[in-house]
Amino acid sequence: MNAAEIIEEIQRLPGNEQGKVVEFVRHLPNAETIAAIHEPLEEGRSFKSAEELFAAIDEEEEEEC
Repeated sequence: MNAAEIIEEIQRLPGNEQGKVVEFVRHLPNAETIAAIHEPLEEGRSFKSAEELFAAIDEEEEEEC
């Protein structure tokens, strides 16, 4: 089945079912998002919790002063 046939099938659905298809498609990630998911992470620090992250931010702010 090609895209045109799928679109025709969707157009034949009742309105509420078409709405479900629209909601499904809206939540699909685009190509840019998929590429970003598969990119390796940049070198840098990682944190195990928000508390650890905020403590590091506080330390950096103190060092800047």
